[in-house]
Amino acid sequence: MSDLSRRGFLGAAVAATGAAVAGAALPATEAQASPQPGGKNHRFGDIRDIKHVVILMQENRSFDHYFGSLKGVRGFGDRSTITLPGGLSVFQQPTTTPSAPAAATQYPWHLSDAPASAYPAGHQPPSPEVGAQGYGGTSHSWDDQHGAWYGGLMNGWVFAKGGLTTLGYLDRADIPFHYALADAYTVGDAYHCSVLSATGPNRTFLWSGTIDAQQKYSSYVAYNGGDELGKNLLWESYAETLQQAGVTWNVYQCADDYGDNAVEYFATFARLDPAQGGKPAPGNVFYDHGVANVPEPLTGLTANADNLTNAIKADVVAGKLPQVSWVVTNQAFSEHPDGAPNDGAYYVNRVLEALNADPDVFDSTLVIIDYDENDGQFDHVPPPVPAPGAKDEFFYEASGALASAGLTQPLPVGLGFRVPLILISPWTRGGWVTSEVSDHTSVIQFLEKWTGAHGTPAFCPNISAWRRSVCGDLTSAFDFTSPVFGLPKLPSTSVIGDPAGGSYHPPTVTNAMPVQEPGTKRARSLPYQPNANLDGFTDGSAGVVEASLSFSNNGKHVRKASHFAVYDNTAPAPSLADYPAKYPGQYTVDPSHTVWNKTVPGSVQIARGKYDLTVVGPNRFLRHFTGDVTAIGKSAQVEAVYHERGFEAKPKLSLEMANTGTSTVTFTVVPNNYTKERPKTYRVPAHGRATHSADPLASSGGWYDVTVTISGDSTWSRRYVGHLEDGRDSVTG
Repeated sequence: MSDLSRRGFLGAAVAATGAAVAGAALPATEAQASPQPGGKNHRFGDIRDIKHVVILMQENRSFDHYFGSLKGVRGFGDRSTITLPGGLSVFQQPTTTPSAPAAATQYPWHLSDAPASAYPAGHQPPSPEVGAQGYGGTSHSWDDQHGAWYGGLMNGWVFAKGGLTTLGYLDRADIPFHYALADAYTVGDAYHCSVLSATGPNRTFLWSGTIDAQQKYSSYVAYNGGDELGKNLLWESYAETLQQAGVTWNVYQCADDYGDNAVEYFATFARLDPAQGGKPAPGNVFYDHGVANVPEPLTGLTANADNLTNAIKADVVAGKLPQVSWVVTNQAFSEHPDGAPNDGAYYVNRVLEALNADPDVFDSTLVIIDYDENDGQFDHVPPPVPAPGAKDEFFYEASGALASAGLTQPLPVGLGFRVPLILISPWTRGGWVTSEVSDHTSVIQFLEKWTGAHGTPAFCPNISAWRRSVCGDLTSAFDFTSPVFGLPKLPSTSVIGDPAGGSYHPPTVTNAMPVQEPGTKRARSLPYQPNANLDGFTDGSAGVVEASLSFSNNGKHVRKASHFAVYDNTAPAPSLADYPAKYPGQYTVDPSHTVWNKTVPGSVQIARGKYDLTVVGPNRFLRHFTGDVTAIGKSAQVEAVYHERGFEAKPKLSLEMANTGTSTVTFTVVPNNYTKERPKTYRVPAHGRATHSADPLASSGGWYDVTVTISGDSTWSRRYVGHLEDGRDSVTG
């Protein structure tokens, strides 16, 4: 199904150009704020102080595309990245097929760098900024999203997306309103779309927690396309769950909703929707709150945004804002290319102003701004996916391009690539970052916890066990003890309008690694403590060696699973027919806060001789192991340990070095980042041991990044990067 099935008319709905409409906010940005004493909106000091949740899902932007250059997040300055086949940085994407050596490469490039004169003749924007704002979208179907992911190797972006636009990005100068929101509130840099696919499946996840990959309800799997128009989805939407629990809710939409109100495609709502052959039923709660449109007296360039926000404002002033609201706009204001981000900023700002029509309402409301999927825009962080076989998490599309190219196995539904998340509330003020792995089901999981706290639990029956284990419920991003009330000063907003005659096509003028703003942000504590070690090697047949790994997720404050992916950097680029055997191994390790030394085994088959292995996990976790199984380094072993004798004390980093050989070996521990300590050496005799100890919580906000080498074997190295958790807030890496 095309991503434009219900949307065909929508690009023309707001085709006017260039009128500027100023918002009411002031130009200054508030990066930090001081706590204010609570009044009637600070009664409990916990999640019950939230009275309203407004979910504002925008369209088709990846995290790196919007926030790769934002200070303090996991963006272009990330040092814990995977290596592409052939040794390239993940940021240096091949422009040829991912199954062959890279003949040419391209880094992410700034969309507004090209002068207007460099655009194609006859379609030049009035300025480079307008050209960047109105660039055309890129492919984002089930096939090409999985093609970009390429089994977790992350090297298929240009090939799968059909051009270099996939690597285009925006920065603070381009989208100042979005950066101001991130500076004033809390941004999530580990929030993923739910499906490696298009808008339809991801919005179905937002409203229900599944696409029914297991085909529990029918033979139809909602895996692709812009919507599920006419499919009459048979499982329960979360709006129905809220209704059964006695929680008030509403979908605010206009007649032009760009097909983005996914609740309408569930059978309960479809039978009331005339666009799907249903019969309108005013007075029916599902029609009134899920299908009906807001009043639309206004016309013109800004009408969709203004009619929506005026309806919200009217309910706020009348004391009728429901407990849960979804707000759905059209293409022009949804930020779906070529919808301008500036126009999305106008719409978001109007929503915030509408809620602030009664400051007590604004001060008791959480606004969740997220994005349904990444369009085809590049992101560098491999999304967590389950090991093959996870229930309701795999689907095989037999008639697609990937199957035609040789794929014979089901592919993971998700997680998809990272997309922006901004949490706007008094309890998320202050320029924080949350790096807890999450996706669209996290919004539902938050609502589950919130409704339960209010005594009206609304539990979603559709979220898979694997997804619940890996994806958080967003609550770790909140501080209910120190709210900061009021709407901060934000940059003014204006409306550009859709480009006349279709999208602009910014030309690529740079090919260099982009720069991220310097500095860190304050970070919320995380509910896991990933660790991984290379334990040794076992000889196999035909020159194959098995590298033995161990994973753990142990700690006093651990309560969520950690996901790990294992990369063999010396292996040649595989074909799709080799999936999943020759692709990165995927491991999900459950939490343990009772057994301090609990481990889960893993392994990877490598060629005898030199090896180069990378293990990545949440929040910049990385292990990098190199060496040669035939060299003297085969007798050197290092184990990273966080807890020596249980969880009584705070975790520390201990590197336990062992020499199983017959000659003395000198280990050298070199700090790479986060500390100014000098390298330390340890002479370890034959069959001897030594321990290097560090206290990152005391010296570097919990962060560590060290490399260990040995004398006599230049191929051997062990790099350890991560963050130690003690249940307290910290800083970003």
